[in-house]
Amino acid sequence: MAVKMTSVAKNMILEIYCPDGGGDPGERLRFVVLEYINGQIDVAVVFRQTELDGSDVFTFFQGLLDPKRARFILYDCHFQTADSSRRQELLLVTWIPKSAPSEELSACMILRKPFHQMLPGLRLEFQLKEPVSRNYFGQQLGKDVIRVEDKDISD
Repeated sequence: MAVKMTSVAKNMILEIYCPDGGGDPGERLRFVVLEYINGQIDVAVVFRQTELDGSDVFTFFQGLLDPKRARFILYDCHFQTADSSRRQELLLVTWIPKSAPSEELSACMILRKPFHQMLPGLRLEFQLKEPVSRNYFGQQLGKDVIRVEDKDISD
């Protein structure tokens, strides 16, 4: 199945792939939330670093997991491993809660693989049906992850 996507969605995806935010770290995109709207993938909302300053970014991410909406979330995730300093990975999260409308669930399930193939270099994808803990999320990032968004995964 071909993935139809709005030009706004394409532009936001290109921008999140360019992590320098045009030189201003506060303008860096951290989340691009995409939904299946009117037969195509479109941007529902985006969040930049400046909007998240002072907040727990992982808790904010959990808040994007609306139990009534299936969606794709591109997440610029920051974490730390036992043997390195802070790392970043762009993640694709396919959020498919059972209580979402069946049309949205079907669209996300059908489009998940072709959409992922459109994202060159994306190494990590999560398919979630229910919210997850920081510990679980960190373990899925890798066995040596000790912190996610500046907080220990054991907290």
